[in-house]
Amino acid sequence: MTEETMTYDEALRRLEDLVAQLERGGKNLDETLKMFEEGSALLKRCQEELTEVEGRLAELKLNDAENLVNDNG
Repeated sequence: MTEETMTYDEALRRLEDLVAQLERGGKNLDETLKMFEEGSALLKRCQEELTEVEGRLAELKLNDAENLVNDNG
């Protein structure tokens, strides 16, 4: 499964796994670099998805507020 096809939860679990592996150590420099690069990409993807969801939630709240104003006005 690639980073692009993972769900948010799958990406987050993989990121947590990578962090745990890096904290344990014992990897050579090349493996560590690859894991760090993968983790960075996963973090960016998760942050982008959270930003998108926050924007959608803000839009829904705005729509709800406008509906309340229009219903009472």
